[in-house]
Amino acid sequence: MKYLPNFVSVFPGLVFCLISSIFILFLTILIDLSALDPLILALVFGILYRNIFSQLQWHITGAKFAGKYVLEFSVFLLGASIYLPSILSNGGILFLLIIFCIIGSIGIAYLVGHVMLGLNKRIATLVGVGNSICGNSAIAAVAPVIGATSIDISSVIGISAILGAAQILLLPFIFVIFDLNNYQYGIVAGLSVYAVAQVYAASAIISETSASMATLVKLIRVVLLGPLVVAIAVIQTVSRTTSFSKTLRDKKFSIRILSYLPWFVLGFIVLSMLRSLSILSEEFGNHIRQVAEYFFVVSMVGIGLDVNIRDVLKVGPRIALTILAVLAFMVSASLIGVKYLNI
Repeated sequence: MKYLPNFVSVFPGLVFCLISSIFILFLTILIDLSALDPLILALVFGILYRNIFSQLQWHITGAKFAGKYVLEFSVFLLGASIYLPSILSNGGILFLLIIFCIIGSIGIAYLVGHVMLGLNKRIATLVGVGNSICGNSAIAAVAPVIGATSIDISSVIGISAILGAAQILLLPFIFVIFDLNNYQYGIVAGLSVYAVAQVYAASAIISETSASMATLVKLIRVVLLGPLVVAIAVIQTVSRTTSFSKTLRDKKFSIRILSYLPWFVLGFIVLSMLRSLSILSEEFGNHIRQVAEYFFVVSMVGIGLDVNIRDVLKVGPRIALTILAVLAFMVSASLIGVKYLNI
């Protein structure tokens, strides 16, 4: 935080991001764009502005500020809405299947994206996290933890959103092909579809039962975002040490973890603990989450303003293939779960 840019240089671009975000959120309400994620609209707006008016430079410093520091602040605020006991309250085989799918998706993304297709580790991680947890919000939350760039973030969000939209049209065919009941299809949709709105759209096509089950499964994935952010931050810290086993034996390991974790992750942990202990009420946590969601939109505008579309196109096909591999894994794992594990 001590390296914050000069406020005077930040102010114009930051205000532009703040006002643009208000306009975007108002627009989604005014003309009923609820099916479109405001994060996507904000990102697209920023990218279009950046590439259409590429000669303009007055907003650059403020946009970079929003894409980094506002994004980090959003993650910090998100902790106030995380109620950890709810993660365990939906236990059983379904919970284990969700955990397996999340870990497996991140592993598949790393193997296919980084090892086989040569994507950098940041992009591979964002693909795995975004498609296994809660879409754009997960990508936005994890991005500052792993030091992802604007190109990394916008590429993954943009291509994931397109393929996620395609799932709405294609996934219902699985209901017929594999002779699923409404409950089973809800689990498959909840486990494999990218964004919350897309989950509902892909499952409501079949029935209300499918939509309810899909939404529940998706919300469990969303709740797991908090622990995942912390886990990735810890892994990042451990990976910087010379010996993993030596680090684990170090009696001061927990202290060192705290000193290396980004400030917003520590803040996230503190707020989530306060919420889990009911020191912060559910109502207060929900209000803070709404504030966090607004600042996520602000940060997406900033990220978009820092993106050259030509750079995105260079990595697009490889990201798409990686996402398809992850989606194939998620659908396959969920089908096996509902068919053979009696979930």
